[in-house]
Amino acid sequence: MKKVILLCLLMITFTNILAQGTVNMPTTQGFLEKIFIDGLGTSFKYNDIRGSAYFDESFQTASPAKDYASVQARYNSYIDQIEFLQNNQIYVLPREDKFSRIVFAKSGDQLVLLNFEEKQGYFFELYASNNKLLLKKVSTKLNIPEKSKNSYASNDEVPSFVTSNTYYIGIEEKFFELPSRRKKLYNLFPGKEKELEAQVKAKKIDINTEKGLIEIISLL
Repeated sequence: MKKVILLCLLMITFTNILAQGTVNMPTTQGFLEKIFIDGLGTSFKYNDIRGSAYFDESFQTASPAKDYASVQARYNSYIDQIEFLQNNQIYVLPREDKFSRIVFAKSGDQLVLLNFEEKQGYFFELYASNNKLLLKKVSTKLNIPEKSKNSYASNDEVPSFVTSNTYYIGIEEKFFELPSRRKKLYNLFPGKEKELEAQVKAKKIDINTEKGLIEIISLL
């Protein structure tokens, strides 16, 4: 009989450090109800914040680990946690090695739990072959307009979730963060810059797309 993830879980307390202060969320349900910002002495209802804390709001069938039953899960990129449904309650998947790869059936997305060069958490694995990786870190922060910290905020001044993507290339045990200005990525490979750039131009690879980045890694 497959193991039941619920046996491994309790309602837990977790903390996420942001620039604005410490966000305390005793349970996932508590997170959905309100987000309290220490230091500001205020809180916001989740539904009153523009944007989303989730990569995808809906729960999708996912495999959390080998020999474990599939669950309905989603990724909260604000708190960097995997949430799943059990008996109509929302729980958080423990950050343990056995749950270090979560595969979403429909989309094929794979989230891997990693720790490298002071970077840790869940990353989307876009490519993995011959000891080479392409990872995407989806990060979401809460933007609080100055006015809303002290007084009533208009529709244009309400808090909002802001999401950004950061890409990493992993070769053997070394990881490189890709620069936002993509042309600078050639500088990550001393001695191969001109050759790599020539191949990219010859193959007409769009280095500003994920597909293009995957093609570049295959050339390394």
